[in-house]
Amino acid sequence: MKMQPRQQLLDIWKAQIAYSWRPAEDGSKRREWHWGGRNDSDAVGDAQQLLCLLYPAQELPDLRYADPDATSDAVLEALSGLGDAVEIPIRIMRLVKDYMEKHVDADGVPVYSGGSNMHRVDRTREAAPEQRGIDVTEGFALAIPLSLAALTFLADFAPTVDRMGRADLVRELEHVQRIIHRRLLGAITGLLRSFAVSTFDADDDFGRQLIALINVDGQPDRKIVRRFREEAEEIIATLRTITVGSGGTAGVEAPTKLFEIGWSWSVVEKAPDIPDVSDTSTQRVGRAEDAPYLYFTVVALEAIATLFSDRVMRRNLLTEEERRLAQSLQIRLDVTRRYWAMVASFGGGSKWPLEDVPWRTTDGLEYDYYSLLVCAVATETFGSSRGGDDDLIRLANVLVELANRGRITRRPLVGDRAVEMHFPGVKAELAGIEKLDGPAMIWNMVDFAPLLLKRLYDAAGLLVTINARAQLLEVADLVWDHLARRRIRDGRASRLWDQPRQVFTELPNHFEDPSWHFTIRVVEAMVLAAQFAGSEPARSRSLEALAHELLVEAEHIYDQELLRGSGNAGPALAQEIRSVGLTIRHAKEVVDERPGTAFSLGVKALIDLDRLIAAGRDAETGV
Repeated sequence: MKMQPRQQLLDIWKAQIAYSWRPAEDGSKRREWHWGGRNDSDAVGDAQQLLCLLYPAQELPDLRYADPDATSDAVLEALSGLGDAVEIPIRIMRLVKDYMEKHVDADGVPVYSGGSNMHRVDRTREAAPEQRGIDVTEGFALAIPLSLAALTFLADFAPTVDRMGRADLVRELEHVQRIIHRRLLGAITGLLRSFAVSTFDADDDFGRQLIALINVDGQPDRKIVRRFREEAEEIIATLRTITVGSGGTAGVEAPTKLFEIGWSWSVVEKAPDIPDVSDTSTQRVGRAEDAPYLYFTVVALEAIATLFSDRVMRRNLLTEEERRLAQSLQIRLDVTRRYWAMVASFGGGSKWPLEDVPWRTTDGLEYDYYSLLVCAVATETFGSSRGGDDDLIRLANVLVELANRGRITRRPLVGDRAVEMHFPGVKAELAGIEKLDGPAMIWNMVDFAPLLLKRLYDAAGLLVTINARAQLLEVADLVWDHLARRRIRDGRASRLWDQPRQVFTELPNHFEDPSWHFTIRVVEAMVLAAQFAGSEPARSRSLEALAHELLVEAEHIYDQELLRGSGNAGPALAQEIRSVGLTIRHAKEVVDERPGTAFSLGVKALIDLDRLIAAGRDAETGV
């Protein structure tokens, strides 16, 4: 692994502090946090900026800084711009407080807007303030890992605050916890109300596009529709159980209907309010088209998965109300993954729709980026529910191809359309936002390279087949080389991201400020890489079988030596025999997890036994 993820994360922290922790604008020597970067400050961008600080520390124990006595020297050095071991967690707690209090409306209700990420289609018209201020699905999604990371940090910091004996800090910490839970509850209800189920007939435009996508065998349309309905039977049954928020069956039970499910870009139009919630203030009127977007589906699924992570469950971070609502999100997570895995591998034949790159959406758009998003949704299902490496290897081959087609592992051509994926990015029209008395608007998605790196490590972590895993890791190294070249090299934003012109030289844009949207994607990829590096190595089935056979032979010969009385020989020989026995015992303990290690230990035991046997024969013959 070329990345050295922990060191890279420390470098990012140091660069982020240098960029964001600035002298106050009033001319005093005091420093203050600068929110925003390439885009103006908003709830989405500021959450990404803050997550760059919080997320790695909660996912990787050796990067934590909540306990001053347990903070490593490397972490203290990286965050030294914020102060010493005691000042660092206090300042970060206040950054969390600042964010939570900054992104609220006039009544103090949390907002989840991403106005700076929206771009006008008609540049001659000004966007309405209501458009810029509308809650977006990515805002809901980011609020979940941000809130959970902040709650974990505060739980770790609380004992230190108690030891300090400062009542003001205790009150401040408790206040921050309360406003975090308010934002978290609003984010959960927001995701429940932005879930979309879109139905259409087989003979309309959307239906024809979906059939063309999944009909890789050239079968009659009516047969494809019937097969689709058969494979989706359990999915439809699950949709019937969705009674909270938006979604439900929405007409999918009609025998001739096709459908898509996932998350829209915001709360869908006519989404019902969620009753029996202690705080309904964040349940604003829905404006988005009731249709799923692949990008917003991916960010929603990743956020929901964090609600059920081991860290969250073990620490009991959620309130009873949050847990109850999260169960409704878990149903959506499961059914959405199963739906897209079904569509991606429809028919289960020699060629999947996913393998016919690029993916084509039902509104007629084709981009390699969409293939990558489908991989992101389907990976977990291929790796667990469907069980086995066969499906994962096919998905891994798609990821390798996407690295080539995305001009990451191959050089770009003149006028190459693939460069558009990196900048200005793939555009998603925010259908419904024009109803707020403003122009049509789009959302640019520019995170192809770091998202690909995340998917490579995600798939590699699920693979058991060593050769397939090794291939993915080789490609991951190449993707990291590509990302390293796109790091900003000078100025205040040095060593943050993104400067695509340094790789794609035909691009005219040169940036002075960081993109927190891109940087947090890199941070997430590095956290995955660090977790992968700390996991158990892949096991070779053939090597495991060979190690077992070798240990059977070693143990048999060892038993023979004990029967011959070698264990009762002189002290030196008896000690060597006991040492061989311990080696064999240790090899048997690790053979299932580390067959290569067990094999090596078995070989050593056999060599030692052979030497002892030969020595015994020499002693008997007097040679």
